[in-house]
Amino acid sequence: MQNLAKRKNRLTAALTWAGAAALLLAALLWYALDDRPRPIEEAPLDRAALGAEQAGLDVNAATAEELGELPGIGPVLAERIIAWREENGPFTGREDLLSVSGIGPALWEDIAPYIEF
Repeated sequence: MQNLAKRKNRLTAALTWAGAAALLLAALLWYALDDRPRPIEEAPLDRAALGAEQAGLDVNAATAEELGELPGIGPVLAERIIAWREENGPFTGREDLLSVSGIGPALWEDIAPYIEF
């Protein structure tokens, strides 16, 4: 009788794990087949949207909304850029932009192709 109880417990555990694995597989398949954009997938900034005559976004004239379209720049960081510009005058190059709190070398590399001074 004890042997039968052990077999029943093992079978129950195996079925439970099989059910959990099936649910996980179904969730992964649903996620993989879902064609909506993922939060980690950022579309690169369209240079054509910046204007044909302009190679990049002028950080000295850009609005918060325009700055917020740059990769990795959200509304808070866009406001910091504008505040720095208002306090210190126009940005003259990379070093000025790196002095804005929240902009480091990695973010600089992400936005450099899309901006000009």
